[in-house]
Amino acid sequence: MVSTAKRTLEMRLLLGPDEAVPVAGRFSYRSDRPYEVEVAFISRGRTGATWVFARDLLLVGLYDEAGEGDVRVWPFRRPGEQRRVHIELTTDDSVCELTVRAAELTAWLEQTAAIVPPGDESRYLDMDMHLARLLTGKAREG
Repeated sequence: MVSTAKRTLEMRLLLGPDEAVPVAGRFSYRSDRPYEVEVAFISRGRTGATWVFARDLLLVGLYDEAGEGDVRVWPFRRPGEQRRVHIELTTDDSVCELTVRAAELTAWLEQTAAIVPPGDESRYLDMDMHLARLLTGKAREG
């Protein structure tokens, strides 16, 4: 049976040093995909983009810089504001910078840890199933 943790968190899309717009981030985690999280970014009721990346980036990013390349995460705090986590997503064409309240992200990550404790992901990964999918996909292409 697959266990899941889903939560929509209020985020800010950073447009400039002092300008941001609200964006909802629907964070999803599944026990059958224990290393990854999926975040769907929702604006005006529509999913604008969905990104999949390592849960470890968020876990480390709560307290330190994490990631290189397409996804980078780090903690930050402006004077007088709550602690936040900065998530930077990079494509060939652009860079998208978002923030989320650290307390809300921590609460969701605690839900994921109750499903699959960090460090135990390999115990939950069905490698035979993933290899079968991979081989079946390659067989269809060839």
